[in-house]
Amino acid sequence: MSKLRAALWVLAIMALLPASAAPRAITADLGALSGPRDMAWQDCVGADHPGILLRPANLAQLKLAHDELGFKFIRFHGIFSDDMAAYREVDGKPVYDFDKIDAVYDAILKTGMKPFVEIGFMPSDLASETRTIFYWKANGSPPKDWGKWSDFITAFARHLETRYGAAEVQSWRFEVWNEPNLDGFWTGGNQATYFKLYDSTAGALKAVDGALKVGGPATAGAAWVPEFLAHAKAAGVPVDFVTTHTYGVDGGFLDEKGEGDNKLSPNPTAISGDVVKVRKEIAASAFPGLPLYFTEWSTSYNPRDPIHDDYLSAAFILDKLKQTEGAAQSMSYWTYTDLFEEAGPTPSSFHGGFGLINREGIRKAAFFAYKYLNALGPQQLVNSDARSWLTRQGDDFSGLIWNYETPEQKESNRPFFRKRRPAAAREPVALTLLGLKPGHYRLTLHRTGFEANDAYSQAIVWGLPKDLSDQQIAKLQSATSDAPVINRTVIVGRNSVFRSTLPLRAEDVLLVQLKRLSP
Repeated sequence: MSKLRAALWVLAIMALLPASAAPRAITADLGALSGPRDMAWQDCVGADHPGILLRPANLAQLKLAHDELGFKFIRFHGIFSDDMAAYREVDGKPVYDFDKIDAVYDAILKTGMKPFVEIGFMPSDLASETRTIFYWKANGSPPKDWGKWSDFITAFARHLETRYGAAEVQSWRFEVWNEPNLDGFWTGGNQATYFKLYDSTAGALKAVDGALKVGGPATAGAAWVPEFLAHAKAAGVPVDFVTTHTYGVDGGFLDEKGEGDNKLSPNPTAISGDVVKVRKEIAASAFPGLPLYFTEWSTSYNPRDPIHDDYLSAAFILDKLKQTEGAAQSMSYWTYTDLFEEAGPTPSSFHGGFGLINREGIRKAAFFAYKYLNALGPQQLVNSDARSWLTRQGDDFSGLIWNYETPEQKESNRPFFRKRRPAAAREPVALTLLGLKPGHYRLTLHRTGFEANDAYSQAIVWGLPKDLSDQQIAKLQSATSDAPVINRTVIVGRNSVFRSTLPLRAEDVLLVQLKRLSP
């Protein structure tokens, strides 16, 4: 962007402010470090089921997410569901076939990521019930024969170590089941039966290799953690980490058609309250130092919720990650792509899917929250502003600043987030940096918000077409290319101070960087 266009953008936003609007002051000294950054956000990301990870489009988007966002692990459902053909019985005798599982794990490792292995669901030949959930028919029942289940897990673990090597598999994680406190995912949400499943599974894994990492309870709504840890202590079963889930919506609402819907929670501690609660529960248990992995979280647990597409999601993600800083070792966003089939094949280009990337590979606003996080330096600066991260790498500065506001929402998510929502101007940011080395710097400013890296607002203008045309896809790819709002050279004088005023709107996210060019 030219200097003239950048100046006009600043003036246009500032003109929307009331004359009395006081700037939001953010000051940092590059010599005042608070320590290394918390990287829980980058540890893991979610996906749907393993079969789709063998499809070229899914793998291409996974590689994109890894390369641009830096995710290290991937977690998904259904490694033992029938489409993977790992277990069947012939005349009552088990037959194992891990070829399809191998293909999935081979593909993941090739992208540079590692599996966060979710143990489940139950192969139908081993299941005690026939009821299933999801389009791809996940079976949430206990095994009809616990000995056969244990033997199957033993064979699975031995096979992995034979194929990939013990050292590699020891770097993976094994989570027992998914949301066993919910009927449908597990037989009646029965806690005692889940504990039996955990004991059998963890025991089989550890019998193969005591260095394999296993944990649970993988519950919805941050449930069962004290009970799970008390059981593990009483039963003497191994537990290497705690997993659970949380989402940022309230339920029990109807949309404009009278159909079930969700609504963004107005509670300022939504998400973060659950994370802090579970950390305290672990600290009060017999295992106070266990890692805490939130293996699912996002704005909404509904796979058809337009809030996932809305520009608000970028600021929401950053706000919640900031609030949970230091409390969890992993915050695994659910999910990296809209190529996702729990509720059936992807129905349209923008349908409220979970992903950071839509069906056609267009980066949503939420994607840029993670892209900007990945652009920050490794060392945090001392900073009193609750909605920013300020960092240093060598002589360079990178800062991530946002303005998350829970919108005034008098209706549920589907009607509310299917409308074009222009963002109101908010007080500008008066950024002051001290302790810079004198010299020339490249100043860049990237912005995500309403109509900035915001494909969805344009799709709303087009009437949310079911299928985007090639021309529309090209236009949205251009609109989400993250071109800098400001890109120019600045000089830091002998006083080592840099000052700038940055316009900000509701739900805006700004990435400001100063990279030293020369003395």
